[in-house]
Amino acid sequence: DKGIARDILIDMLQHTPIERFLEAMAGSLNGPKAADVNLTINLVFSDLKESYVLRVENAVLHFHRKPPVTGANATLTLTKPFFLQMMTGQAGAQALLTSGETRIGGSTIDLARFFALLDKPTGTFPIVTR
Repeated sequence: DKGIARDILIDMLQHTPIERFLEAMAGSLNGPKAADVNLTINLVFSDLKESYVLRVENAVLHFHRKPPVTGANATLTLTKPFFLQMMTGQAGAQALLTSGETRIGGSTIDLARFFALLDKPTGTFPIVTR
């Protein structure tokens, strides 16, 4: 039953530090597409009281756990459960824009540009389940 397997996976992911997901995102950045892109995205987890600053520069995604920076292209505020839905492909761009669990400040277009630079579908988060 895929539903049960997915529930178990989501439960495991609940205990995975945000940094692991950001490392996976950094690994999936499309270098050629990101070559001339400079973007700064604040990622704020409203339920964890944690925030990260993601920067794309020189075709590399850097991230640091720190308070949101002023002058970022966009600030995405969300809950860890919603973030996990995004990472497992259960929540797409439409849900991101319309969910009550998310809030976008700054440029929605720049936020979309950021996600467009990530190659692998976010549902392919590498986790060993056997």
